[in-house]
Amino acid sequence: MAKNSITTNEIIGTRVIGGKRGTRRIGKVRRIVFHPKEKRVVGFIVKRPDLLWMFHRKDKFVAIDGYDLIDGRICIRLDADATDRAACKKLEWDDCVLWIGLPILTEDGTEFGFVGNVTFNRLTGAVEMVETDAGATSNALLGKRLIPVELITGFKRGVGAAIAQTGKEGVQTDNVEYGAILISDEAKEIVAEGGLAEKAGAATAVAADKAGKAVKKTGEAVNKGAKAV
Repeated sequence: MAKNSITTNEIIGTRVIGGKRGTRRIGKVRRIVFHPKEKRVVGFIVKRPDLLWMFHRKDKFVAIDGYDLIDGRICIRLDADATDRAACKKLEWDDCVLWIGLPILTEDGTEFGFVGNVTFNRLTGAVEMVETDAGATSNALLGKRLIPVELITGFKRGVGAAIAQTGKEGVQTDNVEYGAILISDEAKEIVAEGGLAEKAGAATAVAADKAGKAVKKTGEAVNKGAKAV
């Protein structure tokens, strides 16, 4: 993994702090927000704890350039446009997308599961790689594919699965939009990693290698015996 690279799995659930001294507890990262047209992360949605366990607090948005990573925690900068409304003004907020969980489709419509773990540059937000996710059972059996950014076309509306407006996941609406992450047909050549199929293949290769060596040794022994006779 390149320097400054980080994954969505590493960021989600990370504690967020802030305030003048940078020590006030804000909450934990809940969602990763992506640009609607470019292949990059634009920020994080932070889940704030309810006040006195009774009063619900709105989620907080932190821009990709509005924080520092200190001792494994996200520390919000004091810049005016680091969070919430000021940060959203820099973006096409209503069109921003939550990539995680969206279906992955090739140009010819082949399904590759869903967007799982995404690797990106934590300073610029630029996406570097997307890991496919087909569910626990399929992942364990078939493994996952790592799609490099060069083969990722981007987000496309009108196909795939129903999507929610950023920050309003779970809210029912009459205007249903669909979206998916498109990848090049070349991605079909990528071999899945980590599944039982791969391990079985590796085991078969090892067995074949051992068998080959055994045959070779047997052949050498026969040759030596023939020479001795």
